Amino acid sequence: MYKLLIHQWKEKIRSPFWQKSIGLNIILGILGLYVMLNILAIGYFADKIIHEIYPDRDMVEAFTGLLFYFFAFDLIFRFLFQQLPTLSIQPYLTLPIRKSTLLHYPLLKTVPDIFNLLSLLLILPFFIKIICTTHTLIFSIVWIITVLSLIVTNNYLNFSLKKYFSKRPLLILLLLVITGSFIYLEITKVISIAGVFSEAILYQANMPFLVIIPIAIAILAYELAYFLLKRNSYIEDSQNSKRANARSFLFLNHFGETGNLMRVEVKMILRNKRPKSLLYISLIFLLYGFIFYQQKYLDNYMILIFIGFFLTSMFAINYGQFFFSWESSFFECYIVNQIPVLRYIRSKYLFFTLICFVSFIVTLPYALISYKIALINASLLVYNIGISSFMMMFFCTFNTSRIDLGRSQFMNYQGTGVTQFLAVIPIMGFPFLIYFVFLILGIPEYSFFAIGIIGITAIAFNKYLLQMVANQLVNRKYKMAAGFRQK
Repeated sequence: MYKLLIHQWKEKIRSPFWQKSIGLNIILGILGLYVMLNILAIGYFADKIIHEIYPDRDMVEAFTGLLFYFFAFDLIFRFLFQQLPTLSIQPYLTLPIRKSTLLHYPLLKTVPDIFNLLSLLLILPFFIKIICTTHTLIFSIVWIITVLSLIVTNNYLNFSLKKYFSKRPLLILLLLVITGSFIYLEITKVISIAGVFSEAILYQANMPFLVIIPIAIAILAYELAYFLLKRNSYIEDSQNSKRANARSFLFLNHFGETGNLMRVEVKMILRNKRPKSLLYISLIFLLYGFIFYQQKYLDNYMILIFIGFFLTSMFAINYGQFFFSWESSFFECYIVNQIPVLRYIRSKYLFFTLICFVSFIVTLPYALISYKIALINASLLVYNIGISSFMMMFFCTFNTSRIDLGRSQFMNYQGTGVTQFLAVIPIMGFPFLIYFVFLILGIPEYSFFAIGIIGITAIAFNKYLLQMVANQLVNRKYKMAAGFRQK
């Protein structure tokens, strides 16, 4: 085990990533140190922050309740950004090393993970400053053991979620709906999930023998991760799984070559880390409606337009910023295979339309709060289909940066340049420009009708707009291909 950890350390320090740019590494190090110091400060001054927010509540009770949401979001962020070290054991599978050692090795080396470190930086200052000085030794020991057990549980439960949920997008969506429902119930004060969690932890802290429960849960999470890792540790198993899934989304073939191009796009998203992470992040942000769709905001059309644009195009805009860069590793295949450029662009347009429409359907239940939400979101849906799609594709023809699909989305700016920012400014700015014109006229409530009419007009002329983008791609495709070849 010790030699395996030494190999892992050498792999890290000898990685080409650290040798590419010393300046970039220094900047990332300073940024990481800044984040850690901020979290440490939040943990140290948590008592003052809580006193200002909950002046009448017990300090420890309020902090323990807030830990429920901390652990919930910690698990979500781990699922999105924490990389599983399972691939690093594959070179050792043919060597005379015990299989159990190889499987325990990637599990144990996640203990010093950045997520665990940040959790400790947040919790330990409050524990030392408040709990240790105001409660008995037994209470303090049981409380910290319980919290540490929950950190360990999150760490290893992430393995199970990655192995099980990542192949079942509907279960992920169901999990997000449940999380959003808990947040909504908490905001509307129907039931306080954090309060129930706090009472359970504090009751357990007063009953020392119950500390066996969180410890047992942490051990169970570890054993479950070990079991799933053992079941998925053979290379040929993953290859068979990929071959079995290769026949999915065949229904898109009924739409001809355009549908086949869309099918390739969907499989590219679901099979690669960076676009799949972007998809999961976008699903989480769809829950933002619970925060802004409140009675005090329902007459503020500027906020409703902003949230409507955000909800109906979150994934589409973020994905569309790299429309052609996603395919940078095989972009030349589209050139040499003589696929008609107009058909290729049409597949992109229809895929963008499909994403926006699915986002609109998913967020349609917000209309139960107010009919204005449905009307505004519908107008912004047609605006995104009619205007945003073409502007996004046109600007993307100027992007020549290659993207590695296997890298995580977290703190990854590969392929990002000034083109993305220049594209987003007019796309987002135009609806607000229309709003301010109608605000000056004294009829802001009619602004979204104008936005919808402009979108419908653009959809009616989509044939000409598609041809314009296709001509632009013809002029730029060789420059794009040359840029995509540079790693």
